[in-house]
Amino acid sequence: MIAGINLYYCILKHSAAFPICENVFESLGLGWWEILFHTVNLIILVVALWFLLFKPIKKMIRNHKEKLDDVFQKNKKLEEETAKIKNEYSELMEDAKKEAVKISLEAAENAKRKSDETIENANKQAQNIIEEAKRETRVEQERLKSDFKDAVGKLSVEIAEKVLEREVSEDDNRDIIDKCLKEWEDDK
Repeated sequence: MIAGINLYYCILKHSAAFPICENVFESLGLGWWEILFHTVNLIILVVALWFLLFKPIKKMIRNHKEKLDDVFQKNKKLEEETAKIKNEYSELMEDAKKEAVKISLEAAENAKRKSDETIENANKQAQNIIEEAKRETRVEQERLKSDFKDAVGKLSVEIAEKVLEREVSEDDNRDIIDKCLKEWEDDK
């Protein structure tokens, strides 16, 4: 090891002192031709390693870096597309919620309108039933009055005939019946 350090020291620092370095080479058992041969071999080895190992590895690393860059770019594009789709989905969900609220409000309005119509129809039917009942009641009252007048008329004619023992005309009979009915209605 010390001899190797001395060799480099002699070559670098004392290039003018070539004879001193010769002693070092001789002590190592190396001649100029051997040193030159080893130096050429070293250069060939370095160049061979450069082309066989360093360049292919460097190319492989560069290709791998390009692939990673492509993957990162694709990932970035996918993230952007995902964000875009997410925003579109959010907008669609918001629109769907608004539409659902709108439909719900319309359904509530339709239900209210139908219930109002049903109530109105029921009220009309009830009013019609009441009016029909009143009309039937009036008709029945009129019929009962008429039947009552006829019955009272006949009865009063019979009573009058017996009391007077004469025949009462129909006009007399009606006048008597009307007076009686008026008195009864006024008493009510």
